[in-house]
Formats: sequence, C-alpha cells, structure tokens
Amino acid sequence: MKLDKKTYLARIILIVVCFCIAVLCYVRMNQSYDELARYPYVNDDNRDILLKYLDSDDINYMINQQIRPEQFMDFIELDGFEIRNALLYSAAKKAQNSDNQSIINFVNRYRSHFSLKTLPDLLKYYSYIDLITFYETEWVLNENLKLVSDLSDPFVILNSTQTIYKYKPEVVSFQNIFIQQACLEDLKAMCEDYKKVLGKELTFERGYEDYETILNQYNGFKEQYPDYADLYMSTAGQNEMQLGYSIIISGLSQWLIPYLDSLNSSEETAVEFVNLETLEWLMDNSYRYGFVMRFKEDKEEQSGKAYNPYVFRYVGKKNAKKMFKSNLCMEEMEFSSL
Repeated sequence: MKLDKKTYLARIILIVVCFCIAVLCYVRMNQSYDELARYPYVNDDNRDILLKYLDSDDINYMINQQIRPEQFMDFIELDGFEIRNALLYSAAKKAQNSDNQSIINFVNRYRSHFSLKTLPDLLKYYSYIDLITFYETEWVLNENLKLVSDLSDPFVILNSTQTIYKYKPEVVSFQNIFIQQACLEDLKAMCEDYKKVLGKELTFERGYEDYETILNQYNGFKEQYPDYADLYMSTAGQNEMQLGYSIIISGLSQWLIPYLDSLNSSEETAVEFVNLETLEWLMDNSYRYGFVMRFKEDKEEQSGKAYNPYVFRYVGKKNAKKMFKSNLCMEEMEFSSL
C-alpha cells in the first residue's frame, strides 16, 4: 500500500519527536544519576571532595574494591594521589609515619618493588630513606637483588640474591662483641662449660657488625685477595654478621691471612689452624647450646663459601641438634622455632 504525502510526513514527524523525547530523557537521567549511589560510605562531608578529585573510573574502582574513606581521605587532595595506590598509602602511614606527600611520592615511584603484603614488613625494618637509597643504587646495579622483608625470621640465609641492606637489629653486649638477645643465655652457658672443661675463657673475634663496618672490611679484603675474598666473606647487606646471630671465634684472622698469603705465594706452605683445641671442642659440643658451624668443610657447594671452622651461627638447640646429627648445613635445613 502506497502512503500519501501527509501520512508519510506525519510518520517522519512522529519518529523525530520520539527521538527528541528519548534524548531528553537520557539527558535528564544523566543529570540526575548519582555516581556515588553504590558507595555506602559517602556522606555530606566527603561527597563533594570525592566528586572533585575522582573521575568515573576512579569511583568505580573505589566502589568495587570497597576502599573506605578513612583509608585515603588524608591523601586525596595531594599531588600525585592515585586511588589505586590508596591502600598502600594507608599501609605505609600505619607502618612508619611520615608526611603524607612524601608517602605518596614514595609509593608511586617504587610501587613495583613491593605489595600490600610486603610493604608493612619492609617499613618495619627499613627507613624510607634506606629503601629509597637501596632502590636507587643497589637495585639499579643488580636487579636480581631483593630485600628480605621479614626479619623476624631468625633463620634468614643471605646470598647473592638476598640482602638486608642497612638493617640494624637490637643487640646486646657480651664480652667484646654484640649479639641478639635470643642467643645470650645459651652463649653464656657455652662459655661457662667451655671454661669448666678446658680451664680457659672462650673468646671471640667478632659478633654483630653494621653495614658500614662490613663494607669497609670487605672492600679492603677484596682488594688484597681478589681471587679468594668472596669465598670467605660476603659484602655488606649480604653478610650474616649483620643479623646478630653469628659469632667468630678468636683465631680466624691469625689463620686466614697467612693461609691466603700462602695461596698467593709461589711456594707451598702449610698453615695450621690457630686455636685448634677450641675449634675441636666447639665442633663436638656447640650444638648443645644452639650453635652450628656455619661453613662446614663438606658443604661448600651448598653454602657457596669455603670451609671456615671459626664462624658459628645460632639456630636454637633443637635445630642445632638435628643439624649436627644429620650433618646438615643451613641451606639444607627445614627449621622449626628457636
């Protein structure tokens, strides 16, 4: 059926009117749409701020993740604020207080180095300055190097991929060294029994040492013995003496330096261990007090270090007994509590 002109024109007008009504309804709906309607934490105090600083994508993210206002409102008006980092800002502030702008700058710049789970631990043991310095220097030189985030673990093993950078534990003084409090009573008992048996004092060359001290020692040692230094010492940050659980028995330097000099010499010279009676007693008895020889003669491949009978590490009596009986080094051990 062919439409006459009037009918055809009327239908065109009807379509246009319907389209205009639809557009008007859409505009009115958009004008009245509340982006925050699904956000249960919106109120008269924060509505305007949320709408001012967050776009639609930000608001949807905030709602989907159920991020509460108290977790980010202190940061929202500052330069660089990103709602996707809001929980990290809050976690950083709670773990180690600093001014809010500095926290935003830190999190935004170094976000790839930590997660919401690891950041609080990192800030429990390292300062913002130390973390920034590490990421800008050490990590730049070695991207495989990772900070140990949980230093409540007394069995941390440091190596070429694990570092504690400038972490400083709380240590106590004993004789001429510093050690972790957890070692103290057993170390005292070992010294007392040693004296009863051998009639002399058990003495120590070194205990806990800080980053700067070890760095200076390592650099000098590396310069003097470039071919052997890494077999007997680790650089700062990767050296377990920084943890405060290790002791070095007197006599190491008196033996090691002549021994390395002999290796550098064209003449073969036998160099005997110094303080041999002490070393033999410790090899047989140190486990009874929770200490183990850290770098055993038959475990060089596992530990990555040469045999060194002067270095002992505290692991607790139960663990030390198991390691002694089964001839295990730390790299092979599944530890229980101290």
